[in-house]
Amino acid sequence: MSVSSSEFLGPVDFLAVEFPSGRMNGSGFRLLRGLVEAGTIVVLDLEFVLKGADGTVSRLSWDDVPVDSPDDVSSWAGSFSGILDESDLAMIAESVEPGSLAGVLVYENAWAAPIMAEITASGARLLGGGRIETDDLSVALNEPQDTL
Repeated sequence: MSVSSSEFLGPVDFLAVEFPSGRMNGSGFRLLRGLVEAGTIVVLDLEFVLKGADGTVSRLSWDDVPVDSPDDVSSWAGSFSGILDESDLAMIAESVEPGSLAGVLVYENAWAAPIMAEITASGARLLGGGRIETDDLSVALNEPQDTL
C-alpha cells in the first residue's frame, strides 16, 4: 500500500534573525523563494518585530517592514499562519538589541514528508529527531578524531 506524502508533514523548524541596523536588504528572500519553488521547504509563517531604541517591541505588518530590496518582497506578505503568537515574538524580542529588527521564519522541511510517509508505510516508526546546534557541530567537526 502506498501512502501519499501529503498526509505527512516534514519536521517544522524556525529561524530568528536580527538585523542590527533596523532594516534588512532583502537579499535572502531570493534564496528563500528558490527553496520554496524547489519544494525543499514550505513557509508557514514569516513575521517581524522591531525593538525601538527605548526597548518597546512592535509586531510589524509587511507594509511597515523596512526593507531595501530590488526584488518584490510583497509576495511574502501572506505568509502568516498564526503559528507564532505574541508570547513567541516577545520571547524572541528579549534577545534583540534596541534599534534592531528581527525576522522570524517558521518552515516545514517538505523534503522529509515523503520519507516520513515511507517510514510509516513500511511499518517502521520514527523514534525521534532533533537539531544539533551550529556551534556544537562546528566544534565536533573541527576536533581531531581518534583513530583505531
